This record gives sequence, C-alpha cells and structure tokens, in this order.
Amino acid sequence: MGIAVADGSQIVVFKDLGLVSQVFDEQKLRWMNGRYMRELGTDEITRRLEELTGRSDLRAFQGLATWVDGYDFSRELTSSPTVTARTVSFMAQRGVKTIYLQAAKESPKTPYALLSRDRIGQILLAAHARGIRVVGWYLPTFDSPSEDWRHLDAMLQFKADGQHFDGIGIDIEDKDVAIATRNARLVDLTRKVRARTWLPLSAIVLPPVLTEIIHPGYWGGAFPWLALRSSYDVWIPMGYYTAYRKWPTWRNAATSTSEDIRRVRAHLQAQVPVAYAGGLSDASTVTDYQRFTRAARAEGALGVSSYDYAITPSWAWSYLRAGAA
Repeated sequence: MGIAVADGSQIVVFKDLGLVSQVFDEQKLRWMNGRYMRELGTDEITRRLEELTGRSDLRAFQGLATWVDGYDFSRELTSSPTVTARTVSFMAQRGVKTIYLQAAKESPKTPYALLSRDRIGQILLAAHARGIRVVGWYLPTFDSPSEDWRHLDAMLQFKADGQHFDGIGIDIEDKDVAIATRNARLVDLTRKVRARTWLPLSAIVLPPVLTEIIHPGYWGGAFPWLALRSSYDVWIPMGYYTAYRKWPTWRNAATSTSEDIRRVRAHLQAQVPVAYAGGLSDASTVTDYQRFTRAARAEGALGVSSYDYAITPSWAWSYLRAGAA
C-alpha cells in the first residue's frame, strides 16, 4: 500500500505493508506534508482514502432491506431452509436492495467460524447477480473475545468467486455478560474490526425507547455510545414497537421510530447515518408499516427493513417498497 505526494518540485512516495487503516494512521497522514496534502488537508485525504477503499460507500444501507438469520438458511440450525439462493430472485421482485445475512453464530450447534459457508456464498452470488447488496452480520456474546473475533475475522476474509460482503454488521443486543466487562469487550472488538477492514461497518443496536423509557435498566448500565462513534459508519436501531402493547404511546410505530432515531443521534452528538429496522414482520399491521417507514424517512434514514424475510407477509411488501422509496 502506498501514497505519492508532491510539493511542486519533488515527489515523495510513502509505502508500507498492511491494510489502509493500519498503514496510514492520522500521524502518518499529517507527516506527509506535500503540496497535495497541504491543499486538501488531512480530513479530505482520509475521506478520499475511504472512498477508494469503500468505507464511505453506504449504498448497502440505502432503500429497502430484509433480514435473514441462520435459522432461515443454515444446515447447522435448520433442516428445512426457507431462504436459499433461489429465494433471492423473489426478493429482487419485491424490491429488496440489501440482504442483512447472519453469517456466523456463537453456539454449541455452530462450531465453525461461519454458518454453512457454501450457502452463504450461493446467496451472496445470487444477490450480486441481481444488483442486491449483502451485509453480513454477527451477534457477539462477549463471553469469549477470541471466539467473537474468530467469527468476525472469518466474515471479513470471506469470498465467493472473488466476491465479498458489501458491509459488516455487529448486532449489539446480547447482555448476559456483566455490564463493565461487556462494554469493554464491545469497544475492543469494535476497534479491532474497524482496524481490520475498510468495508462499511454498521452498529445494530437496541432501541433507546426500550432501554431508556420502557425498561431503563435493560442494558444494565450506560451504553458506550461515544467510545463507538468513530468506528461505525451506519447505525441500525432495531424497532421493538411490536412488543410495546402495554405502552400505547410507544406502540405507535411512528412515535417510537422517530424517538429511537433522535435519541441515537443525540447520544452520538452527531447527525450520523441511520437505517431503521422495524418491528417483527408478522406482528406488524398495515398501519405499522406505513407509520414506521414514513417516520424513518422523515428523520432522514438511509433505508428501512423489517425482521425478518421468512415471516414477512406477502401483502406487506407493497407498503415496505412505498415506504423505502
């Protein structure tokens, strides 16, 4: 990896072995003070590097998305898959632009680094052939940092016929480990993944309406928003409004969606890119689909989705398409 800079009279080449994020840190970028660097500034150079490496390409989070978990397709978790490579054609017909695909799971039933590697590859290739992007996601347990890293590292390295994931998602919802240890391991894991890849990285987070209003002690303590902010390119709150039956105000999908997005940005102290995942597909009504997609769009969300594909009613797709437009 190398960069050449000039000051008008000479050219200086800076090169080293490693990933972009490993070779060109902030200190080295500031050291390369050629004319090009002085004119553009370090922030602009970093931005252009991100464009070249793909990190700033957020198209994988735009428009209508759908979710696929291991119980939908992997031989480790199901003997009757509801999602295969052939299913992707139906997704395309329904207007899906992105598939959030669970690529790994930490469980005694899933001893390998990835879930059904061959099936992941088939789905990835089928999606790319139809112009659909695929974001591989994983839910870390924080019980074993080495195991969480093993899964994510395998996802980062995964290729099928030379094609890789279009983005990576870390699903931050498991809370079995003690809060202090969990937060520390989350921050460490996030930074390790960020240093390893320039693919766009998304934080799939619990909805603030749940963790701060309905069940304030749900996470068990303060969530490390600011410690994570610089590592993630997109934030994906998981809308739990279908579980709020006892709280009519927040059962309103529009109200809870807007509040979730606003609170995520308030905690991060920035107008960060957001893609919103609505409530459970089979528990959502026509009104829910209309309200949550309209609210997400009003808040400037990049895209919308509902969890998950296998349980999304056929009648719901027209509302999801309209809401994502």
